[in-house]
Amino acid sequence: MRNKKRYTLMVIYRYCCRMIVLLLFLVSNLSIGQTNEKKPLTAADYQLWGKLVSQQLSDKGQWVSYSVNYESHQDTLFVRNTRNLKTHIFPKGKNGKFSKDDFFAYFPAANTLELVDLKTSQLTKFDNVTDFLFTTDNHYLILSIRDEKQQKIVICKNNGQVLKSFDSVLSYAWSTDQTMLGIITKSAKGSVAELVFMQEQFPQSKMAQRLEENFEKIAWSKNSKAVSFYSVSLANPLKTTLYHYSIALKKLVSFNSSHVTFPKAMQLSTDLPPVVLSDDGERVFMKICKNDPAVTATDTAMVWKTTDRLLYPERKQITNTSFYGLWWPKSNRYIQITDTILSTMMLNGNKKVALLFDDGAYHPQFKDNGDVTSWILNLDTGKKQLFLKKHPSLDYPILASPGGGYFSYFKDGNWWVYNIAQAKHINITQNRSVFSEHPYVVQEDAEPFGLVGWSANDESLLVYDQFDLWKITPDGSKAIRLTSGKENNLVYRIALQEQAQRSAYNYSGLTSACFNLDEKLFLQVHSTDFRASGYSLWQRNTGLQSIAFEEKQISYLISSKKGNAYVYCEETFEHSPALVFKSDARARPTLVHQSNSQQQKYLWSTAKNIAYTNSSGIPLQGVLFYPAGYDPQKKYPMVVHIYEKQSQELHWYVNPSLHNRVGFNVRNLTAQGYFVLYPDIVYQEGQPGQSALDCVLAATDAALLKASISSDHIGLIGHSFGGYETNFIITHSNRFAGAVSGAGISDFTSFYLHINGATGKANYFRFELQQFRMGTSLFQNKQGYFDNSPVLDAANVTTPLLSWSGDTDPQIHYLQTVHFYMALRRLQKPCTMLLYPNEGHALAERMNQQHLTQQIERWFDTYLKKEGLADIKLPIN
Repeated sequence: MRNKKRYTLMVIYRYCCRMIVLLLFLVSNLSIGQTNEKKPLTAADYQLWGKLVSQQLSDKGQWVSYSVNYESHQDTLFVRNTRNLKTHIFPKGKNGKFSKDDFFAYFPAANTLELVDLKTSQLTKFDNVTDFLFTTDNHYLILSIRDEKQQKIVICKNNGQVLKSFDSVLSYAWSTDQTMLGIITKSAKGSVAELVFMQEQFPQSKMAQRLEENFEKIAWSKNSKAVSFYSVSLANPLKTTLYHYSIALKKLVSFNSSHVTFPKAMQLSTDLPPVVLSDDGERVFMKICKNDPAVTATDTAMVWKTTDRLLYPERKQITNTSFYGLWWPKSNRYIQITDTILSTMMLNGNKKVALLFDDGAYHPQFKDNGDVTSWILNLDTGKKQLFLKKHPSLDYPILASPGGGYFSYFKDGNWWVYNIAQAKHINITQNRSVFSEHPYVVQEDAEPFGLVGWSANDESLLVYDQFDLWKITPDGSKAIRLTSGKENNLVYRIALQEQAQRSAYNYSGLTSACFNLDEKLFLQVHSTDFRASGYSLWQRNTGLQSIAFEEKQISYLISSKKGNAYVYCEETFEHSPALVFKSDARARPTLVHQSNSQQQKYLWSTAKNIAYTNSSGIPLQGVLFYPAGYDPQKKYPMVVHIYEKQSQELHWYVNPSLHNRVGFNVRNLTAQGYFVLYPDIVYQEGQPGQSALDCVLAATDAALLKASISSDHIGLIGHSFGGYETNFIITHSNRFAGAVSGAGISDFTSFYLHINGATGKANYFRFELQQFRMGTSLFQNKQGYFDNSPVLDAANVTTPLLSWSGDTDPQIHYLQTVHFYMALRRLQKPCTMLLYPNEGHALAERMNQQHLTQQIERWFDTYLKKEGLADIKLPIN
């Protein structure tokens, strides 16, 4: 009995102990749950959010640099080891650069440079530094130092040890191969131009020395065998001399306006663009100008004629008194290339041939960028012949192949190549795929998906179709599709990694980028519905290999110069950008930095893709952003944000902020309990307003079916063209409880006849050929223009409207906003207008950005949440 009783007591004791432990566990978890309970995001919290910016990857990928930037400008630069995550933190650091995997230099403050030994963490500080670079061989650190008296160039080892210094430097320029430095110095003995050879002891070679001249603007040939520079007479600043120095011959020759074939009324100009040398250094291209540019007398009245080639404001902006000439230093031969008729030009890749453009051949004309006639000029022989007639100029610029053998251009929906040696035009894409699109349904000309560049030695062109990258020989005989995007609903585009992979400005044209297809080619890829994205690697022998591809926005790939390492950023609307490292394409990704980790403390929002069709049965998609802490048992208000197509923004992370250039921030609104809808809109010719109304209402209906949204508490917002669409929709629908229109057009007739404040051009083309998609002039379809003008239907408005504009907006004159306001005022419709002094198409002043953001949010709170009156308050300094 005693044992049984003792056993019973032990069972009771153990039971009590377990209950106590369980209660303690429950209390503990309750406490933790209360501690970890997420809180609503408020405006006071916005300052905690920063923007992650990836910057550089060291040579072998051992270190990565990135910054986190804040609206308060309390930015921080980080350098992190990609293997062990050892981190160097540099508050307010900027413009960092690596030398191999050993050193890192950056600016901790203005004009102060710090060099960091990444192995020992030792710092070396340099004062008064305005610029720096590590040479491409990583042997040297070059400093540009300016104090109160002079500028100096200091050559250091990459560890910071000073080796050589040059005082009183006026200007300097590196040879292409960085084996030489051309410098111009000034002393009591005059101006000196000399070469510094990047060898032991840094030997120098004087090119020229003048007591009565100042040298300036050094330029190198691509083969680093010749250099040119100007001099300006101290006695007569209009007297300019151009010098050419052959490094192999150690020979200096000069050219000035006294040359026998130089035009008498002209002089050398040192204005931009600077002097340009041919790749072999044997030709020097210069800018020349009139001795005494004509001064136009001010008339009593400005004279405008309908027969003028250009509108009066456009003529005032174009004062073409400069031309281009060419000098052969060896023979001292000179020719003038451009003149008053053939006034602009571009060169082929080796600069032996020029294209000359007659920009005014078809004026007056009413496109954004007018058609031109072009002529091809052999610079050696002077032979000139017609190249193209009535070709779009800036819309589809002509491209020079890097090797100099070809020009390429886009015409009639296809890519063409001109073989210079054979004087032959070849259509290289005909009947192969679709290489163009019509983003505006009314366009006469299709727009190309793109010609990204040429392979080495002008062997082939790299061209995009809707999905894929093609390699096509310049004679059009062979075309190879390098990717397989079409079959998989993927879009491939080259991810540029080097400066050589970028097209270069070439006077009034472009020289195409050059790609070595024997090396790695990085491709950015995304699904056609923008739900997934990433990067792939293409190699000639192995084809295509994925580096990363996920249902995220993946961007900003940086590859190591040596080895196979990569870093890139990944984000979704829900997850703040993270910096990710991979040691090679097959390796598992490693998180280097997760930005905005404080987000986990707050209620957060999500984004989902929605599908719908418009009244014509066209399938469309949009993005629906959910309110933070969404509860499907509750009904929420919704704001519809409109501007053409926005579904590509599904995974774009947005920081909360009060400083928004157009006053709209999707993160702010979702944090305040709103759904936000981004609908895609497609258009019918002549019906831009009705098209927007149709698609927006269809998307709104789809959103109502998908989530718990209050149908009586939906708002509408748009800016610029989206502002026009907002104005139109509220004049044709009472669906929305409140609306905001920023810089919105209200009257097609007056805007069609308006002159753009930035370009001086008429707005005709915007309606006939571009965004407003009317397809005809006002005078061919007056009723259509009237039907699409919101101001004429202002009597139908029942939606309270907040409108705003900057009073110096050069794109859409603020009177478009004022006129719609005046119509609503006369009709006694609910509208409040905000005009911001000295602001343009989007707001630049932070105080005004905050004011507009707060007023828009207050407006929606008033009319969608019914929270008091929208009392518009003035911004406070």
